[in-house]
Amino acid sequence: MNTSRILDPGQASKASLVFIICLIIMVGAVLTASLTQTDLGKIAVSNVIYKNFNGIPVRAKLFRPAGATPANPMPGAVYIHGYQNNRETGDAYSIELARRGFVVLNIDAIGRGNSGIPDDPKSPGFDVTYGGRTSIEYLRSRPFVNAKAVGILGHSLGAEMAYTVALNDPAIHAVVITGFAYTLQASKTNPKNMLMIIGKWDEFRQRMTGTRDIEKEWMSTDRTKQVFPVENPQFGVTYGDFAQGTARRVFIPRITHVQESHDHASIAETVEWMKNALHPGEKDWLDKNNQIWPVKEWATLVAMLACFASALPLSLILLKTKFFGSIGGNVSGTYLCSTKSYFKFVGLNGVLLWLYLPLILVLFGFHRYLVRIDKMFPMMMVNGIVWWFLWVNILGFLIFRGWYKRQVQQSGLTLSDLGVSFREDRLALDKQKIAKTILLAAILFGFLYLSEYLLEQLWIVDFRFIWPFASDLTSYRALMFMLYFPFILICFLFTGIFLHGQLRRPMKDTWLKTFLSWSLSNVFALAAPLILFLLVQYVPLFTTGFIPFEGPGGLFVVFLITLFHTVALLAITAVLSTWFFQITGKIYLGALVNAAIVAWILASSQVIAPIPV
Repeated sequence: MNTSRILDPGQASKASLVFIICLIIMVGAVLTASLTQTDLGKIAVSNVIYKNFNGIPVRAKLFRPAGATPANPMPGAVYIHGYQNNRETGDAYSIELARRGFVVLNIDAIGRGNSGIPDDPKSPGFDVTYGGRTSIEYLRSRPFVNAKAVGILGHSLGAEMAYTVALNDPAIHAVVITGFAYTLQASKTNPKNMLMIIGKWDEFRQRMTGTRDIEKEWMSTDRTKQVFPVENPQFGVTYGDFAQGTARRVFIPRITHVQESHDHASIAETVEWMKNALHPGEKDWLDKNNQIWPVKEWATLVAMLACFASALPLSLILLKTKFFGSIGGNVSGTYLCSTKSYFKFVGLNGVLLWLYLPLILVLFGFHRYLVRIDKMFPMMMVNGIVWWFLWVNILGFLIFRGWYKRQVQQSGLTLSDLGVSFREDRLALDKQKIAKTILLAAILFGFLYLSEYLLEQLWIVDFRFIWPFASDLTSYRALMFMLYFPFILICFLFTGIFLHGQLRRPMKDTWLKTFLSWSLSNVFALAAPLILFLLVQYVPLFTTGFIPFEGPGGLFVVFLITLFHTVALLAITAVLSTWFFQITGKIYLGALVNAAIVAWILASSQVIAPIPV
């Protein structure tokens, strides 16, 4: 495997061509997502920012059908996403409603996305609807909205916010709650025209409904008896009268909590419900099963992957320059990890990764009973993830030290062989090369961030797939990036030693085959134990309805849902780390770039608000 030949400026290279292809795919995918959310120009999509009643700014995405004018006002709806999300999560519902003649205000709930930071829950001005109440008022005030035909909908905690707003606002004529259940505060007439959607395998179903088996128990509960106007109501049947505001319906698709935000059947139920309650123009109506939102969701995933992939050829282009050429180089040493040792180390790493829930429980116990940490580290979900990842790497490094000492005695292994040291005889860093590595990492990350930022400003589309991943940073969230970056960098330095040192597999006969082989091995090492952990949670859920890990107040469920997002991040960073290790022979470029990417994703996408457990 000759990296020097690849980095030789005199050798022909396809890096520039690959880089251009990545850019074309990225821009094309974002444009596709934009054309989808605008329904090929039939919907005007814009950013709006307004003040909540307590002065905190709320940002939202406004979907305005072309036919909505002051002379022809259309029905309106506010969508509020769930706890650990941002407004883009509501695009599936928003797009389909807007295509059918609704003006939709899809908000970043306070503490999420680019909206402001919430007050202390104990303060007098704290808004339990996180901007929901003001958003309804804002939507009603738009001259192109029929203020007498306005509804509200949301998912999970956002559904609770929507439900709370609707309970206290009789002028709201429709409410759809997904991943949440009505309470004893509701009645047969309040809120008006209520549709409840909750997945058969929703991980929070017992917490939301108080039942173990929704299908068998929910429709006979006291809550349902108080809300429905008939005895023995059935799922999937509409009761009451839309004109009187008493319409009621419960729909239970065979999906989980996260899927409720992106489910074809649930969206079909919702648009049909809003049609019957708010009466958009018949000429604007489309069949409820005519849905295009998946195109946007997949397009944003492709755009994100193309953006991250562009860093690979760009790094080669820059390393071929005279300035950065000195930090490129071959992988040194002859150490290779045998298949038996590989699976042994992966298994041991898996044990450490499985400390996920115990470590998070310790952190939240410390936070609740000893010292509140959210004053210094405000992002509690990020705190849990970083705390776990940091301890896994610290413990892993301690195990690595013992293994390394034995290898030194047995085979003369050096830290240079593992891509850590710039000298063979001892641990040493080359200051000039490290400085250039930091600069190169900054350029690569800066390109990635600037690409997303410019595309988002141009077309109001960020990088996501089901979960939010990367978007532009507010000034506050930029500070969060800098706050968490050092801790994440430590993690990726240790992870680099593990993947590219201790776990290094045999090389293949070509540079590219080696990259693909090593990438696959490294992705497996980081992701496989966590996927197995998720199977332990979800196989019993799907087969028996039992949730093995629920935790106090559903804490474990919250973090296990987030683990899907984390697995994706670890897979992406494993590939990037492998590439940068192969072209430099050192762990540092990969660690820096990956730490910046993950800090950006966590700072831009994660919630800044108390965890509702």
